Amino acid sequence: MDSNRPRGGIPAGLDELKPGPRLGAILSTIDVDRLSGREAVIFARAQNRQIAHDQARAYRALSRVADVYTAESRDADLYEFASAEIGAALSLTRRTADREMGIAMDLTRYPELLESLQQGIIDVPRARTIIRGISHVDQEIGIDAIHRVLPHAPDLTTGQLAARLRRIVVEADPEQATESYKSGVDERRIWSELDFDGTGTMIATGLEANEMSAASRNINGIARKLKNEGDPRTIDQLRADVFVGLLQGSASGTGAKGQVELRVDLTTLAELDDKPGELAGLGVVVADVARQVARKQRDSVWTYTVIDEATGETFFGTTSRRPTVEQQRMIRARYPTCVFKGCRMPAVECDIDHTEDWAQGGPTTLCNLAPLCRYHHRLKHLTAWSYHLRGDGSIHWISQFGLTYVTHPP
Repeated sequence: MDSNRPRGGIPAGLDELKPGPRLGAILSTIDVDRLSGREAVIFARAQNRQIAHDQARAYRALSRVADVYTAESRDADLYEFASAEIGAALSLTRRTADREMGIAMDLTRYPELLESLQQGIIDVPRARTIIRGISHVDQEIGIDAIHRVLPHAPDLTTGQLAARLRRIVVEADPEQATESYKSGVDERRIWSELDFDGTGTMIATGLEANEMSAASRNINGIARKLKNEGDPRTIDQLRADVFVGLLQGSASGTGAKGQVELRVDLTTLAELDDKPGELAGLGVVVADVARQVARKQRDSVWTYTVIDEATGETFFGTTSRRPTVEQQRMIRARYPTCVFKGCRMPAVECDIDHTEDWAQGGPTTLCNLAPLCRYHHRLKHLTAWSYHLRGDGSIHWISQFGLTYVTHPP
């Protein structure tokens, strides 16, 4: 495979080689500092597959330690102390050892997931995301969820993967999902801690999704209003300062009214079923939360999208006498988020970009427009990155190194 490899290069077919002893041996002979940008990307993907393979074997070993520890103990209840052996061996804190042992046991509980990790199909962050996503459901639902997401997991970011998993488990058992949501709200709390640089971090968990969304919109609105008035601080600095100011009572006011993007079936709003909804920028929410959000928007302008599932035909409309520009509405309905691979920035927060630049003769038509967040908009215009919209709805991005990345809108 590598007999004719030029010094410092990579062997042909490295991107397709499965992880294991052979791939590990080949990777160990490659001088990374001599690789081109394109070769470095291919090497990184191969190394990531090998790391996943090795980590899966390490988790198998942790699980084996637990099994042997339990078998040799006179009291089955001592099972939980198996992580003490791992903590001592690997110099881990008790919390970290417990977490790693928990992941190992969860992986052995779901063999399909562990095998995908060992084959390098998914990596450790994705495996952990899947485990977290099914940690509160019955094993039968967990097995089904894993079976459904694994074929798509390699092409999804952990954020996209978590959102897809949440929808699957909520749809599988809406009643249990609602109870889990209520239980999470009951355990809401807030805490503060100092960071290594002496600054502070404040975290709140267990918040009502609709209330958190409203609070975030208010903070963003105030921050944007200050920015538009010429405040020199960055938008992130403004958001943080507004947040602290509101809590201290030294800041007040309401920002410009934000736009709420709620995606939910009409049958759910009518309480004919309990299908989950989705809040742009937050993700999947249970039916009760979706209905609460909708009720609070009764006096707002509504833009609707109706899809005929039988024909695939799509209809658009608005309750406003001054509707948004038709093309922008249709583009944002077609592409709910920025079209860069893995980006989840809501389309309402994105620029509408000409795929083929206007300055170069690109037309302002639906087939030449797509939403890009500001970061990826700048990436496209300031670097060699480019993208093309295909007839099947997929978006093909070509990187600075000539590599192609494909994403599909929901």
